[in-house]
Amino acid sequence: MKTSVKKAFLDIQNEENWLNEQGEKGLMLVGYHNGIYEFEDVSPAKYQYKIDLPAYTGSRKKDYLDFLAQSGIYFVAEYGGRMYLKKNAADGPLDMYTGNEEINQQVKRRYTYLITIGVSQFLLGLCFLIQALQSMQQRGVPFWIVLIVDIGLLISGLIFFIMGIRKCVKYSIPKEERKLWE
Repeated sequence: MKTSVKKAFLDIQNEENWLNEQGEKGLMLVGYHNGIYEFEDVSPAKYQYKIDLPAYTGSRKKDYLDFLAQSGIYFVAEYGGRMYLKKNAADGPLDMYTGNEEINQQVKRRYTYLITIGVSQFLLGLCFLIQALQSMQQRGVPFWIVLIVDIGLLISGLIFFIMGIRKCVKYSIPKEERKLWE
């Protein structure tokens, strides 16, 4: 029986955790597009999921997917640069990145978009605010609407930027721990 679930996530780690909860319930991810997850009930089998952001394109990406398939990790869907991968829990744990540098590079790839959105919204809001303050002579209702929208862009830009930095710090391996592994 197929089930569709519409859900949105900003944090890839939370999305991955939610997918793994669904896999523990015996739901196998068969497709994903634009926030709609398609599951098939395959209980008692359990699946593990991983969201990967590979740096590969073209034939290297195909070779990468072939390598993963040989390891028992199968490609489910791709959307927005994210690859949704699955592995049957009976075949062992789904560990893809084990080296410290690999983990940190993956974390940076996962949360760079939040920082980029934050910086662009902040700069856009700042440009619009400066333009509004310089060009609008009358301080009527239109001025205040533009001012509120510009300040909203500034605030949302700061929120996205801080959220991206916090996620990078939270999920990356600290330098002290990296030295222990080397």
